[in-house]
Amino acid sequence: MKFLILGSGSFAGQIIFSEFLKRKYDVYGFNRSTPKDSYEWPWIEKYRAKLEGRWFQYNLVNDLDSIIKHIAKLKPEFIIDFMGQGMVAQSWKSPEVWYSTNLACKSKLMNSLVDAPNLKKYIRIGTPEVFGSSERFLKEDEKFNPSTPYAVSHAAIDFNLRCLHKQFQFPFLIGRFANFYGVGQQLYRIIPRLFLSCKTGKNFTLDGKGESKRSFIFSEDIVSAIDRMCEFKGNGEEFNFSSNEEISISSLVEKVCDLTKVDKTEILKFGPERPGKDKYYRLNIEKSKRVLNWEPKVFLDQGLDNVNSWISKNINNLTEKSWEYNHKN
Repeated sequence: MKFLILGSGSFAGQIIFSEFLKRKYDVYGFNRSTPKDSYEWPWIEKYRAKLEGRWFQYNLVNDLDSIIKHIAKLKPEFIIDFMGQGMVAQSWKSPEVWYSTNLACKSKLMNSLVDAPNLKKYIRIGTPEVFGSSERFLKEDEKFNPSTPYAVSHAAIDFNLRCLHKQFQFPFLIGRFANFYGVGQQLYRIIPRLFLSCKTGKNFTLDGKGESKRSFIFSEDIVSAIDRMCEFKGNGEEFNFSSNEEISISSLVEKVCDLTKVDKTEILKFGPERPGKDKYYRLNIEKSKRVLNWEPKVFLDQGLDNVNSWISKNINNLTEKSWEYNHKN
């Protein structure tokens, strides 16, 4: 089987890419940047020599036609799609960038694959933000209620996939995941950024009062979820993946501070709440348990220990990197 990872340099994309290399799968990656250094991507050093002819640098906006041509030549059987414009708060500043990238470019890419003879599955990695905030645990067929331009762009491309399947039997699956975390995550994300602040004494700014609640899903559970979707015999289905733990952001700060033995008052500052920030993303995962035989295995404390070890081992290199999000079109 031949796999193509779109966004192979994203956090979850690089996890899947290196895991498939480890398994000796016939896997290829498209990404706008080159592979990360080993201290940012600990698994890659062992397989770096195998990247030649498997990792290709493409920008979804600027290189879309080249991407389409390369996919036609490559003829993958499975496409796992992490590619697109991320970040929620920043989407308010230039919503047209999110719509252009996540909807216009993605829809052209998907449409080019409608008649792809070898394609068995197009697995899109989606977000629960399409549902908006809800105190209920939501199933996959709930109505969309996005609160930000980022979420609107994701809801729109999900609708596009549904239309393609209805009209052309396009073989898609959507997996909507709770917040990713793990070893090798981008340093501007909340968990690695928290550990770096605790270990260096630099300030950590908490949006609002940290009252919003989130579930976090660790690397190993991301891999097993995508494995189950690849193995699934059907198409045109959507699945939720989340942990069984929910924690407020303020409690997460306390947990990381306790783990690193840091007084939170020494690093913590408060900023304004992000516009459109949802208080909850509660995903009902019964369908994934029943249909895919999937459920999370890694508890938050165990996952945080792993991230702590990674940060501690590579602290000198990581402190030289930017901890801030730098927007790229």
